[in-house]
Amino acid sequence: MRLRHLAGSRSLALVVKAQNTASRNTWISNTCALPSDMISMQQFIYISLLVLGIAATFAIAGLLLWLSCFSRFAPWFRSLNNFSPQVVAVVGILFALYTTFFASDIWSVRDRAQTAILQEADALRNLFLLAEQQAPAIGAPIVAAIRDYARTTAEIEWPLLAEGKASPQALAGWRRLLQAVMREEAVKGLAVSVHAAMLQDTKQVQVARYQRLAQSQKHGDPLKWFAVACLGTLTMLTIVLVHPDHWRTQLAALLIYAAAISVSFTAAYLQRSPFQVFVVSPQPIAELITVDSLLELR
Repeated sequence: MRLRHLAGSRSLALVVKAQNTASRNTWISNTCALPSDMISMQQFIYISLLVLGIAATFAIAGLLLWLSCFSRFAPWFRSLNNFSPQVVAVVGILFALYTTFFASDIWSVRDRAQTAILQEADALRNLFLLAEQQAPAIGAPIVAAIRDYARTTAEIEWPLLAEGKASPQALAGWRRLLQAVMREEAVKGLAVSVHAAMLQDTKQVQVARYQRLAQSQKHGDPLKWFAVACLGTLTMLTIVLVHPDHWRTQLAALLIYAAAISVSFTAAYLQRSPFQVFVVSPQPIAELITVDSLLELR
């Protein structure tokens, strides 16, 4: 009987190892296709809007220069020759402060997304470590469910996060993981404390996943972007009013300020979503697809 049990355990381990090898091959082949999928029409539109925003900034600077120096409204602008230069500093400081707080809010979204990913990966890893210490009949289904969830999340759900969408396959994968932990063999064969820890880790996986999905739907408040654009335009207008009689000086000041606005705008815009352009990596979760288990080495 003991020899039969050992043979059965070894056969189960070989089956699990074969399944994991197939999973790794699928992961490698699909990972090679991810970069081309990520460079999509949506990203093209994303970058195009950035270029359009920068072009609009310099276009507004040129329009203000033309209105104040070369249009029929130029005499009216020149009549405002007692405009205080301190107004530029006041409006510029307002623009700088608002941009700073806005950019900080955008970057905090990326930090929260990264934290959620690490929490999700840590919960999966803790569950993996507990499962591989158990008998193959208990631990092997849990390890297989963890690998399946990690593969579905990295391959299917991650590209959808750029659009703020979730994958039904990933949710189904988590449900299979919960079912593996709640199997009768696991409930009866595990110590109460160990099984409670597994359930807690399984719950933490879903909590962290929902947090990750919530951060993927944040792209910056359009009203805040509009406020930044208005404050930048008003600052350039004050520059025009300070130098109404010297168009070359006015041009140099407008170009410098438009360039500064473009830099700050670009830095904030490229980070407005943690799953677009500079995508937060799924590597902490994807590592569980290929990591070896003690169940495979027995």
